[in-house]
Order: sequence, then C-alpha cells, then structure tokens
Amino acid sequence: MADSQRPFNPHLWINYPYISSEVRDFSYLISQLKKANIEAAYDSFQLMSDVRLWERIVPRLVSIGFDGWLYILTHQCFTRRAYTEELTAAIDKITLRLGPEFPMIGLMHGIATQNVPPALRVRPCISLGDPEWKQQLSDALRKSALPGKDRTMRNETRFSWKIHSCYGGDPSMTAVEVRSMAERIQYWRFAVPKSTQTARWGQGPAGGCDISRVRFAEARGSGRFEHRDILWFGAANTVSDTESAYAVFLGSLPDFICFGSAKSPFGPPDSMEVMRPRSLSEY
Repeated sequence: MADSQRPFNPHLWINYPYISSEVRDFSYLISQLKKANIEAAYDSFQLMSDVRLWERIVPRLVSIGFDGWLYILTHQCFTRRAYTEELTAAIDKITLRLGPEFPMIGLMHGIATQNVPPALRVRPCISLGDPEWKQQLSDALRKSALPGKDRTMRNETRFSWKIHSCYGGDPSMTAVEVRSMAERIQYWRFAVPKSTQTARWGQGPAGGCDISRVRFAEARGSGRFEHRDILWFGAANTVSDTESAYAVFLGSLPDFICFGSAKSPFGPPDSMEVMRPRSLSEY
C-alpha cells in the first residue's frame, strides 16, 4: 500500500494540569477518541513549585513520538496565574524541541474561548461541549501530518536504549541497557509496572556487559503512571556514555520502561524518559 493510502491513526497524549484539586477524571476521553481512530494516553499532573511542568512533559513527547499534545483547560487558566505560566512555558519548550508545526491543542472544559488567556489562544482551542470536538481534533492532527512535514526531531532522546536477549547466556533473561548520550547521571532511576518481574539491576560497562555487584546509595520506591502502580529503583553509580544502567527481566518485557535522574541520593525520579519495548532496537 502506498504511503498516501495508509490510514493515519494519530497517537495523542492528553494532559490535565491542575493546581490544587482535580475537577474530574478525564481518562474517559481515551475510549471516546478510539472510536474516532485516535489512539490516546492520559495523565493528570498537579503543578508543583519545585518541578516545572515542561520537565515532565517534554521528555515523553520527544521520546515516544506522539502525533500531538492535548491539554485540558479549566477555569484555573484564567483564575490562577501560575497555571497559565506553566502551560505557556511548556508550549515554548515543546516548540523549541519539536518545531512550531507540532500540534498542541487546548481542550476547554466548562469555559468559553474568551476566557482563555491570550498567551494560550495562540494555539487552537476546542470546546469539549461542542458535539463536533472529536472531528475538529482529528482534522487538526491530520493537517499536521500532511506529506512533507519534517518530524525527524521527534527521534531526539537523552539516552541510548538497547535490548539484550538471552542476557548472560540465559534464554529466560532479557536485559534493557540505558546509557547517557552526553551528560553524566549521578543518581539514576528505572521505573516499571509493579507486576513486572525484575531479576537483577545495576550499573556496568556499556555494550551488554556484566552488572557490578556494588550499588551505591541504593534507592527504591513506588508511584503511579498511566493509572498503574509502578516501582522505581536506582543507585548512585554514575551512568555516562561509557557506563550503562541495566534492568534484567524474567520472561517478556513490561509494557513500558522509564529511566531518568533524581535530585538526591535516595530521592524519587525527577525527569524521566519513557520508552515502549517495541520502540527499542535489539542489540
């Protein structure tokens, strides 16, 4: 089938940023959009003073290759200045990384267009109360996917990811190796679904080599991602372009694997990159 004849089923990330309390759970939008042939993922983010919204948004948009970003606008966009500032900063950062043509669309809930601050009206705004909102969204995403659009920037990534089947000569073991492309990561973290069977993890030379038996400042914890329970773990053995972090799994790989840094030796992950096993290249 020629490229021009292939159906375009866009992959969209929906974010609901809020300051104090969530108005509602918007995850139901996923099933509604699926009926419109739009694959979507959903996450809500409480805005925090110590972590910028763009730090949580940009790495995932860049690493996974979404076809658009949909952010939900509530009354907080005109009643809380911090809300608008955080969203505007995120839009600016995404524009720098993915280009001005990357679709960023506001989905208005319980507000009218005239309530949206001018700084956010520079991007399309669609009303959730409009019966045609899904079609409007679909049109905006497909318009950005016209032939000739340059999307090479979406392949940018902070890390190099590799899969090693039959790790250590054991056919039941599969290792995921992550090394830094440039920076040195002192406090690094993996995060995986709670149900995942992780056999071993640690740091070692790049290239599928053995994992060191020594782990400095070993840290563990739990959290939520994509409405699923996750476990995170890591250490302080430096990860660089020559030293990698490894996570070894029993059986099949999890649906997603997160990797990133922490701000302190025993602290939780701060900024993480999310990868799906199907997007990783086998070593």
